[in-house]
Amino acid sequence: MNHPAVVKKAREELDTQIARDHLVDESDISKLPYLQSIIFESSRLYPVAPLLAPHLSSADCTIGGYNVPVGTILFANAWAIHRDPTLWNDPTSFKPERFENWKSKGYTHMPFGGGRRACPGEGLA
Repeated sequence: MNHPAVVKKAREELDTQIARDHLVDESDISKLPYLQSIIFESSRLYPVAPLLAPHLSSADCTIGGYNVPVGTILFANAWAIHRDPTLWNDPTSFKPERFENWKSKGYTHMPFGGGRRACPGEGLA
């Protein structure tokens, strides 16, 4: 609601892709790329869990120049990654267009975590 141009564009997409007397169904999602972009951008700015589930280092390693001994509890800060200016242009602005034709570049967008410990509710969301 804070971005009327985005709402207008989403409404136009819904009106052209979905009949007015039809509720949006899961099978309709593939026909709504702009709506998907809005969801991606919303989850980038406001991840479900800003700090992802803790992990335990299984071997000595180096992360971001820091030596991490085996057995260290590690937290990934999804909130900081999603707002990192080296990964995102204008990271604090709401711009769904950044996700049009988007291909993931590693772990840059992970509002539900990643790998085996990703949130099982991601599909439901």
